[in-house]
Amino acid sequence: MPRKTIMVILVITMLAFTFSGCSRKADSGKIELVFWAHLNEGWNASHRSLIEKFNASQNEIVVRSEFFPYDDFEQKTMTSLMLSSGGADIYELWGGWAPDFSQTGALAKIPANYSARFKTDYYPPTIGSYEYNGDYYGYPAEYNIESGGLLINKLLFQERGLSYPKTWDEMIRIAEQVSVSRGVIQDMHGLAFTTWDNVMYTLTSMMLQMGGSYRNPDGSFNFASPEGIEAMTQLVSYVVDKKLTNLDELTGGGETEASATLFENRAFMVIRGPWVFSEAAEVYGLSYGVELDYIEWPWYGPNKAFAAETGWGWGVAEACKNKDAAFRFLEFMVQDENLIDHLIACSMLPARKSLVNNAKYKQALPYMVPLLDILDYGQYLGYFNTDVFKEIVNEVFMELCDGEYSSVREAMEELDHRLNEELLH
Repeated sequence: MPRKTIMVILVITMLAFTFSGCSRKADSGKIELVFWAHLNEGWNASHRSLIEKFNASQNEIVVRSEFFPYDDFEQKTMTSLMLSSGGADIYELWGGWAPDFSQTGALAKIPANYSARFKTDYYPPTIGSYEYNGDYYGYPAEYNIESGGLLINKLLFQERGLSYPKTWDEMIRIAEQVSVSRGVIQDMHGLAFTTWDNVMYTLTSMMLQMGGSYRNPDGSFNFASPEGIEAMTQLVSYVVDKKLTNLDELTGGGETEASATLFENRAFMVIRGPWVFSEAAEVYGLSYGVELDYIEWPWYGPNKAFAAETGWGWGVAEACKNKDAAFRFLEFMVQDENLIDHLIACSMLPARKSLVNNAKYKQALPYMVPLLDILDYGQYLGYFNTDVFKEIVNEVFMELCDGEYSSVREAMEELDHRLNEELLH
């Protein structure tokens, strides 16, 4: 859905919501703050635990949490912040949404005594979307990464006597060997990457690894470059010619997410972020090192490089009547001990360089270790609505796979046109 259409829908629907009140005095006489986040069992348990710890630590503030299904949460967050009234005081924020809020004054500016750390201790992709005109409007919680790791079905590899790939060519060769398809039906995915996030991330990262860029110096998009054409040609061939996977997840034809397909022994390899391990354990009872492995993905080109967007974090609404109290809570959340516990509970990578070698973290999440050494190679994806960006890239990719263009170059020129129209005008 184009960004302009999204904005129209938000304006039309914003009056349909009934919001909780912003900060007010609780019956106890304390300042009451409302915290909103999306429903996720492991994440919400961590939120509740930290909120209880904070509430017990002082006598002036009490935080109350409310959790919503993801789609409802995204829409409620957007409409309440656009209204600049109602909603919550403190929001869990996806970084890709932040550019729509920081430019409009919907989010409160992070106090300078904390934001001074952003340029010294935080990886650039983790703060990019929270910055506007030299100020910051969100506390990063994680380093979001989708294209640095390769999820491996260890048992299927063992059954076939296969070694893990060390190069891109080896990865594709193995995927060709094990993939099984019947027309559009994929009985076994050799390499699954056609998810909402991973078509875009794989495409942009391949371009960067070849030494190219998907942006021109003036900020406009440049996917019709030689690197962009080569990368897209390869990705389309993996679906159309080599049949390493199919388009089910993008078209809605699949019953499960790509990582879940691997958990169900219908995929050998999946390009996916490490957050999937919490689902593997909680839903499927699978363990890293037993049924599953996670390795640094083989690099496509001579350069180690990948794109990363600003991930999950927290922000305070400008409409909050007790901002100082809200910032006290968030600065409690990002204290080393509390943030490490939250990262472990949510299977997140640390946004801060000073936490990368934390022994407690590495012991709790050993599958993260292959990624910790490559975080310096990540480049900030860009200051734009990343959901719209992914949607347009996915549309053109699917159209190419369906034969709707005479050439990859034509498709990439169309991709540049759509992105420049939707995101830069």
